[in-house]
Amino acid sequence: MQRSIRRLVLTTAFGAFALSAQAASDATRRQPQLPDRSCLDPIATGQAQRQADPVLVEGLGYAGLEPDSDQVEARAWFAQGVRLVWAFDEAEAIRAFQQAQRLDPNCALCFFGEAWARGPTINLQPRTEELVAARGAARRALALSQQLGDRDRLLVQAMALRTRDGAAFNNRGYAAFMARAARRMPQDDTIAVMAADARMVLSPNIRPGSFAQQLLERVLARNPGHGGAIHFYIHLTDWIDRQALAVPYAERLGRIAPAASHLVHMPSHSFYGVGRYRDAAAVNVAAIAADSAYERRVRPPRSDYRTALRAHDMHFAMNSALVRGDAVTARIVAAQYRAEYLAGTPDDWGRLLGSSVYFTAGLHDDPRAVMALPEPSNALLKVFRHYARGEASARARNAGAVGAEARAIAAIRRGTAAPSLGAQGAKLAEVIQYVLDGRAAMLAGQPRVAEAAFRRAMERQLAGDFGNDPPLFWYSVRRSLAAARLAAGDPRGARAQLLASLRNWPDDPLALYVLSLAERRLGQSEAAERNLARARSIWAGDLTQIPLERI
Repeated sequence: MQRSIRRLVLTTAFGAFALSAQAASDATRRQPQLPDRSCLDPIATGQAQRQADPVLVEGLGYAGLEPDSDQVEARAWFAQGVRLVWAFDEAEAIRAFQQAQRLDPNCALCFFGEAWARGPTINLQPRTEELVAARGAARRALALSQQLGDRDRLLVQAMALRTRDGAAFNNRGYAAFMARAARRMPQDDTIAVMAADARMVLSPNIRPGSFAQQLLERVLARNPGHGGAIHFYIHLTDWIDRQALAVPYAERLGRIAPAASHLVHMPSHSFYGVGRYRDAAAVNVAAIAADSAYERRVRPPRSDYRTALRAHDMHFAMNSALVRGDAVTARIVAAQYRAEYLAGTPDDWGRLLGSSVYFTAGLHDDPRAVMALPEPSNALLKVFRHYARGEASARARNAGAVGAEARAIAAIRRGTAAPSLGAQGAKLAEVIQYVLDGRAAMLAGQPRVAEAAFRRAMERQLAGDFGNDPPLFWYSVRRSLAAARLAAGDPRGARAQLLASLRNWPDDPLALYVLSLAERRLGQSEAAERNLARARSIWAGDLTQIPLERI
């Protein structure tokens, strides 16, 4: 099964976006093909430290590494630092390790931990602004390492190698060193997980059965509660398009680390990948709540990175809810997103993910309220507003109004404001315009015209190289193409399109519903009943009330 790109490349201010080329298949949400793969792409940003004391927090998950200190409090802070590294909260991890250093200045691993937390991750690269501080911490750890055991001395040496003299982190040498260590110490979980992570930082080009996959699977077989191993395994199985492998571990991650919002969020990647949209939305709602509670308790620096992760959780929750018609969840999160990211003057990142706020409005808000939405000053938000108005008009079965909104989007795309859409915004606007063209044609009783419009939208969606798991556009347009074919009297062609769509959007309930209609027309009554029952079990409401014109 081919999959799509998932994430956006962000600058520190989230003012620019760049995405890699997308495979020519129904791949609007799978198989990332960027220099690294994770929820967010590498962000070159420093993490400003605040002056208030850090706070010990329960519920951050598994540590698995003990420091060379007899100081009880220093050990507690060290363990928190390790947990935060596994949870990708590097800024707070640094502060935890520094607190351990203050309590025990002779703790070598406490300095190792700081160097580790300052290094590149699959989310944060290249982090060269952290290199000098990381190098200093690694050298201090090396100077204190004489009394360490073999494994701990090896960890210190690995970090000294990673931060050796030079203009950048020595990621390749570090990964090779850790791979050798993992082969030498096959029963050591910390070495294995760090070795897998080091390999993943280098490149996303990991194949099924890779050494990194083997390492993580061995750890999880003997230690299924290792939150760091689960975290990396979810990413890795995403990259190799084997999301189902991680599901048993994803199901427990939120319970292991209920206070670590990013770990609470991570199972949604596996759940969305296997078509568990209800669960994908639910864990992101839980992650948003965990993030709010953590901020109230800890008051960490509100960095661009932390802000982006929270926006990502909200976007993920909305789009997961939309796929299964869950208006309640989508509208609640949309209100949160609107208040936090669209108020005032949103940045490019906030505007782009804000598309889901307008998708939600068009599909589920009162049509009169949608038509009364104020016109934004930004061109991209104007496009999203027109889409919302178009979907609301489609619910009112007003073909002319839907077509007018499509034409308004086309005018923006051709007008002087077009450059301000940005590369990805321009591509998304094109998909949205053709979707509304198709909606208008379906409502006007012209399914062949609609089929041509939806095909254009689908082709742009497939080639659009946007995504970020979930995709920027909320559903597979191939589904609408199939509905148009069915309306035009071609159930066999509709069925072929739906099967292709479901391979990449498993258990999409509206696709299953249309598939059941096509199968019934083809005389495949048993399959039709089975797919209708499956669709009903997933959709939040009565999907049989949704006409083909809006599918």
